[in-house]
Amino acid sequence: MAFLFTLIMKKRTAISILEWALRINVFIKLFIYGTGKIMGGQFYLKGEIPEAIGNISLAETGSYNLAWTFFGHSQGYIFFIGISQLIGASLLLFNKTKIIGGAILFPILLNIIVVDYFFGVARGALFGACFYLASLLFMMYLERAAIVQAFQNLLVKKVFQEKNTKRWIRIMFIAIIAAAIFALEYLGTSFFGYDDIK
Repeated sequence: MAFLFTLIMKKRTAISILEWALRINVFIKLFIYGTGKIMGGQFYLKGEIPEAIGNISLAETGSYNLAWTFFGHSQGYIFFIGISQLIGASLLLFNKTKIIGGAILFPILLNIIVVDYFFGVARGALFGACFYLASLLFMMYLERAAIVQAFQNLLVKKVFQEKNTKRWIRIMFIAIIAAAIFALEYLGTSFFGYDDIK
């Protein structure tokens, strides 16, 4: 019995060590990528497009160069993604915040994988992004009970026991307020228009 307990404890310890190692790896890599974005080292920045790429017509530009030029066009976008990577990666270093860090990084990594695949970014970069995402999924799998509990807490559990008349009045108010919100949003978009921001 003691042997079985020791074996189980060793397995838990091994899994814990593996999870920590994966988290540290993701932290280091995404911290480097996030810092690189903020420092202006990843994309082709507006006004700093390499001459060889700047001389190619838009129709003849390859997918990779087009993507890197597009992403590099907005300093605000680059800063937002870079800061998000830094925050998400940093949260992985603490047991209490690792799930939040994973939740921040999951959509970022998924987007990186999609861009890398469809825009022909280097296979090594695509593999790296997939590896980081798989590392996060492994961490999330180990914390599945806490994640399920968090989702259950987010769900509305209160069941309304209303009479038919009250239910119909409530539905009517919801419909009126939804229509007012729709009208407000429509007026706002009409007021601001669809011209590009300059």
